[in-house]
Amino acid sequence: MASTSQTALEYLSNARVHLVGKLRNHSVILENLYQQGILHDEEVSKIKTEKDDYDKNRALLDSVIKKGEASCYQLLRIIDQTRRRTLERPNSDETTAKEFNLHQWICCFSFKEEAETDTNYLQGSRPCHRYQSKLKSKGNKLSKDFWKASNKLFQNKNPDLSYTPLVLDTNDRCSPSKIKKCKNKKSKLSRPKKLRTYIPEDIPEISPTRLLEMDKDILLVGKPGTGKTALSHEMLRLWSERDDKELDYMFYFDMREITNIPLDMSLEDLLFNCYSEPDEGRDEILEDIERNSENVTIILDGVTDLSSSVMKKLVEKDLLSDAKIIITCRPDDEEDLCLEDWFRVEVKGFSEGTIKTYLSKALGEDHQEVLSNVELLTLSHVPMYALMVAASFSSGVSLQPKTVTEIYINIVRFSLQMNSNRTRMKNLNQFIRTKRDEIMSLAEAAFYATQRKTVNLEGLSFEDSCILSFLKSLDVNITCTKKAVKYAFLHYTMQEFFAALWLLTNPEKIREVFQQSFTEEMKHMKHVIPFMCQLLNEENPSLMSCLVPDEKLVETQEWFFKQMIDTFFQKAHDSELYVDTLFLCQCLYESQSSEDCIAFLDKLNFHLNLSGENLDPHSCQAVAFIVTQSKERKISLNLKDVTLSEQGMRQLLRCLQHVKWCDPLPQQLWRVVLLSNGQTGYKTLLDLCENQLHLSVVDKKMLFENAVKVMQREDAKVTVCLHWVRGVTVCQSLSECLLQALPKISNLSKWPLSAYPLTNSQYRVVDQLGPGRSAAVFSFPSCLLAAGTFRFLLLQTAEEASGRSALSVRVESAGRRRGQARAERQPMVQTDSTDC
Repeated sequence: MASTSQTALEYLSNARVHLVGKLRNHSVILENLYQQGILHDEEVSKIKTEKDDYDKNRALLDSVIKKGEASCYQLLRIIDQTRRRTLERPNSDETTAKEFNLHQWICCFSFKEEAETDTNYLQGSRPCHRYQSKLKSKGNKLSKDFWKASNKLFQNKNPDLSYTPLVLDTNDRCSPSKIKKCKNKKSKLSRPKKLRTYIPEDIPEISPTRLLEMDKDILLVGKPGTGKTALSHEMLRLWSERDDKELDYMFYFDMREITNIPLDMSLEDLLFNCYSEPDEGRDEILEDIERNSENVTIILDGVTDLSSSVMKKLVEKDLLSDAKIIITCRPDDEEDLCLEDWFRVEVKGFSEGTIKTYLSKALGEDHQEVLSNVELLTLSHVPMYALMVAASFSSGVSLQPKTVTEIYINIVRFSLQMNSNRTRMKNLNQFIRTKRDEIMSLAEAAFYATQRKTVNLEGLSFEDSCILSFLKSLDVNITCTKKAVKYAFLHYTMQEFFAALWLLTNPEKIREVFQQSFTEEMKHMKHVIPFMCQLLNEENPSLMSCLVPDEKLVETQEWFFKQMIDTFFQKAHDSELYVDTLFLCQCLYESQSSEDCIAFLDKLNFHLNLSGENLDPHSCQAVAFIVTQSKERKISLNLKDVTLSEQGMRQLLRCLQHVKWCDPLPQQLWRVVLLSNGQTGYKTLLDLCENQLHLSVVDKKMLFENAVKVMQREDAKVTVCLHWVRGVTVCQSLSECLLQALPKISNLSKWPLSAYPLTNSQYRVVDQLGPGRSAAVFSFPSCLLAAGTFRFLLLQTAEEASGRSALSVRVESAGRRRGQARAERQPMVQTDSTDC
């Protein structure tokens, strides 16, 4: 602060003429003077009896000046600490530039650097402070109740759900031309990449704390479910937990719950009757709110119009002209509000990083299963959908059986409930029945849009908020004076789900969709089929029974699954097309029908060929479900060159008791485990393989290195089974890794036994197998001899012809027999030392 040579008494006396007419809220100053012991009860009462503010200020200043330097210093300190409420707001207009500026005046006084600077001076009367505390308690409770309602959806877990950062975009809205260009680019992408475009990019630009600190009116715009209410409750929480140095007020109104507001409702009724009633000093508090409206923040959450007179006056500043108003609304309501001068923030939902954070918080380690499913991952960019995905996956001790379609059903029911003035869960089915026509109209638009391979819905004429909660709107300029509103689902897979709903009410179209799935132009229609499989499930009537007559569903069930399987196999047979086994597995998993799974396996002759597939955890879950349905006959499983994650491997290992344990499955499973760094399932696999580790003689170096790590982790020695292929070149890295792991190897076996017959071109015997046995020599591949300082010598008994298959291992110094070995060596396999 600027220094001055004047004493506090001189400084206050010289400014008395200005302070008498411009001091505000003298009651605040009186209360602090009383608390500091400067004025006593009688003096305070006498000042309050003065007829107007001018006389009260005059009496207050004269009383303090008479008490001397110390009292004047305390008064200056009080004015400095309470200046926002006791001094008029500074004005930058030219007409007032020459007037005496009290804010500048108080800043120019040099206060002492003393402990008293930490004194918390009252900013208002006691009733006002108590009312602020009451508002903060209410705000804190509203915020906790909001998140508690989300936690109740988790049956067996109690995740600590709280605000997760949202993508908040302050940029101007995209022009229709930019949107069209983005859509054209999106249409050329593959399905996984196309779905990922729904996830907004992270914009670390603004936070709830900064929004709360802004001295501006704020408009929060966002599509349904993107987190506008969560953001409002986070600002409410931040304010309620803030210190009480400032006397300010925050009011939160959920406009979806406030109905039938009288046209003549007053500000007092709105704040005190509709929100929170003061326990004392009602008139005094209202006066403070009106006179110091710059300290008031009002949140109007979910505004659709301003038909209420009191709300309109607040927004247009006819009431509480300096109050900060925060409005949340959907894009299609924004234009009607006409708030061009407000600070606009678009709430876009979760970025990919925050999706992972949210699901990890809600599901723990199980969140990886959602992240590996691109449909569920991208769907979760909408926070409301992410909540339902997490709640669905958390139910029950096991994640199985929890189909994707069930999650979509939960989302639809939850969304309808949230947008129906909080219909109770027990009455939700009846409510859905009353909305049947609107839902099926939306479903029809979804089907025909999916057929056209577009997200733009046509033929929608309703304005039901429940139905519109699934959609986002886009204004398209037709001419310079004419606009059209287009609607699209918040996520493309939700459109496919509604398309499946419509198909089941029009079963004659289902066969056409089966046929279309094999054409290049309409192959995208196959993604509707898995949804229909679950919607036809008799055990899950929570949605379909409200929309489609039971007898119609039963009639469709009788032929649907057989027709689906027969069509896919017949088309493949007629045109020699590849049968998408994995897709059919996913369809049957959605159906949860054991009978249809057996019919499918019978078509495959119980041979499930998944070679070359990239299996995400959800696909592995589907395959494991299909396999476990075969109780009486074991399945042949081909996993050659498959790629899967740790979660997927765990799913497959659980179903192996239903699988034929024969070559080459052991080596295929070990390859999958070792290429995932050997961290997942290796102990289970060692048990299944009876402590055998199966390796191909030709593979990636990383695989062999991970095999060594697995063997080194085990206390017991391991039998290594080498899978030989005639005429191949043996990996140099295999030899090096086996030499490194030699102390952990109990035996080496060739596998299968007939793949590589022994010949007489072998090294001489260096060890005897026992009395009466004439041991022949078996040489390990020559690359091993060149790889290190050890020489492998594999011994074969003279009784090999009688069926002996195990090959004993002995290590001998390379130097000890170098001369003899060089003379007699005739390697069985030629090796290129540069391979692998």
